[in-house]
Amino acid sequence: MQYSTHLLRHLRFTIGQNIHRQRAGRRMPLRKLSRLSGVSERLLDHYELGKNEICLDELLKIACALEIGLKELI
Repeated sequence: MQYSTHLLRHLRFTIGQNIHRQRAGRRMPLRKLSRLSGVSERLLDHYELGKNEICLDELLKIACALEIGLKELI
């Protein structure tokens, strides 16, 4: 159980870093990503910081808004 909890925490953090890296690489403000993806700024901020788990639906919306494949965020 402890291993899976650690792995999920690591995955959440990695996905958040990847979202941030992709957004920053495009010099895209959080507000614009929010508008394009339909995901609130607050939630995007929490995802980028690894504070919240992200569902596949939200991850797909973000990937589409960034015009990248899902694998770029995982």
